[in-house]
Order: sequence, then C-alpha cells, then structure tokens
Amino acid sequence: MPLEVIEFTDPLTSLIRFETSPVFEMLLSLRALLTPDVRTEWSAQTRAALSPRLLQELEAVCGPYWNGFFFLELAVDCPDHQDVPGFIRYVRTMTPDRFVFYLVGRMIPPEAIAAIGDDADALDALLETTQFEPGCMYREVPMRNILADVPAFQRRLTDLWQGFWDEFFHTQPPLLRPHWEHGLDDKRAVLDRQGGTALYEYVTGRSEQVPTLPPDYPVRDIVFIPIYLTGTPVLVFYGYGNVTILFDSERTGPRAAQIEESKARALSVLKALGDGSRLDILRQIAGHEGRMNGKRIAEKLNLSASAVSRHLTQLKEAGLILEETQDNRAITYRLQREAITGLPDRVLDYLLH
Repeated sequence: MPLEVIEFTDPLTSLIRFETSPVFEMLLSLRALLTPDVRTEWSAQTRAALSPRLLQELEAVCGPYWNGFFFLELAVDCPDHQDVPGFIRYVRTMTPDRFVFYLVGRMIPPEAIAAIGDDADALDALLETTQFEPGCMYREVPMRNILADVPAFQRRLTDLWQGFWDEFFHTQPPLLRPHWEHGLDDKRAVLDRQGGTALYEYVTGRSEQVPTLPPDYPVRDIVFIPIYLTGTPVLVFYGYGNVTILFDSERTGPRAAQIEESKARALSVLKALGDGSRLDILRQIAGHEGRMNGKRIAEKLNLSASAVSRHLTQLKEAGLILEETQDNRAITYRLQREAITGLPDRVLDYLLH
C-alpha cells in the first residue's frame, strides 16, 4: 500500500513562544493594590506591609492613570523581562519622545512626537489621524500633566517603581513562579494538541488575528506571558511585528470549566428563587427544619399538591433543599443554606473572571 504523507502547518505555531515577566507582574501588582476586587487577600497583606509614604505616592502617580494600567505598554519592548531593576533604568533613561510614544500606544512614530515637543494640542491632532484613536486611553487620563514636564514625570514614576521593588516586590517573583508555570503548562498543552491558531483563539476568544501596525510590519513574534496579579483575563499588545499576550495564569481549562459551572449553578438558583410561591415554600421549610412535607406545605400555603410537587422538584434540582426520608415513609425537606450564602461568590466568580 503506498504511503501518503500529509503535512499540515499552522501559520501561527512557528511564531509563538512563552515567557514569564516579573516586569509586567510588578506593573500589574501596583494596579491590583489600587483595585479592591483584584487578588483581595494579596492586596490587603501587601498594603499592610508597605510604608504610608509609598502608598500615598502610588495613589498620586498611578491613581489618575487607570490605576497604573496606562503605563503597561512601556514594558512591551523591554530587553529583559526578568530584570526588574534593569527595566526601571530602561524607562528612566528613555528620551521624552520615546516615553510618550509608548504612552500613546505606539500609534505615532517617536520622530513625529519629537517634532511637536510638549504641544498637547498638536499631539491630539496627530492622534486623530490614526485609525485607532477612538480606543486610545490617552483621551481618558490627564496626559497634559505629563507633557508639562516629561522627564520629571519619568523620574517620579521610576522612583515609585524602584521604591516598591526595594521595599517589597523583590521577594515576590519566586513565590509567583509556580502560578506562572501552572498557566504555561495549560497553554503549552493546547499548543501541542491543537496548534497556534487554536491557542490564540483559546486565550483571546478571537478567531481573527490582530491587525498589523504599522501596515508594513507583518507579525513575526507572538509571546504568551502568564500574570497572577491581574483582574483581567487577557491583555493584547500589538504592533511593530510583535504581539504580546498577557493572560491570567489561573484561567486554565479546568478553571474555565469551573467558572462556567459557577454560572450554571447561579442561574439555576436564581431561576428557582424567581417565583413568589417557591420563596414561600422555602420560608416554610427554613422555619420548620426537617419537619415539613409536601402535604403540610400545601395546607399552609393553600396550594395544590401538584403545584407544590413541581416547586419542590425545581428547588431540589437547584440545590436549595435536601430531601430526607423519615421512618422509611414520610419525605421531609431541609434548607441548604450554602446554596443561598454561596450565590454572591458564584455570581462574582463569573462576572469578574
């Protein structure tokens, strides 16, 4: 029998690599400290460990700029993502036009920024000529405060980073590395089984690839970086031949299934609670723990036995009540409190992740 060899090459597979980045993790950890619902336990412990002076400076420098989110793109072209002090020096010594180039999302060439200097109106006009201007964060932060003295702002920002690194964050990368590896193992498995295009869609939720920016820079490199201290499932930075994808290290396949299960359970409970008669039945069961059967419930609430039976079935399927058999004969019901007390956590688990 002749041997037929069919080769299939996924166009993205050869472009993909995996990295870890203490640099991006540090930048996002600062945002987590200013965002109450991101890694709340870690944030509370860290804030307690930091000096009041550093916390005050964090609020002043990062707070007005999307809690520091605005500065993430400064790290995209960092030469060594393992070297946080080196990254801080790298940003500290940038020319002002290069610094602004990253702050406006690399949408205007540095030479064009250098030509206009600190003219905020001219920068606005340049941004309006780009196709990506409507989504630019520049419009939503006090950029004019930075442009008033770019070198001074660079020093203040990098001094904040250096203080945070020296005072606390230098201890964190070894503790976070197991989380990073956990996330990478999940993504490597997808790449090995299904290829680069499937991995890209799995992480980003998009079947279409990002556009090239500028148009004459084809994508040559796609790097996936796990982040633990993030409240965002995925962040994508692209341009100049590179796509950098930051993803929540805890959002693995099993974790995604758990989130979907939280959604399904929450919907089931909410649907069961969304009826006045069922709430009345639950109230009877809660007030007479283990002593209410279908017949007594029907009598108390003046409902038909068949209606009570239907309601009890839905409450049981939603996990709101437990069925118990007394003396091998009578069936009574007991409220499952956790189904109600755990509802907010299940809803938030889905909404926030």
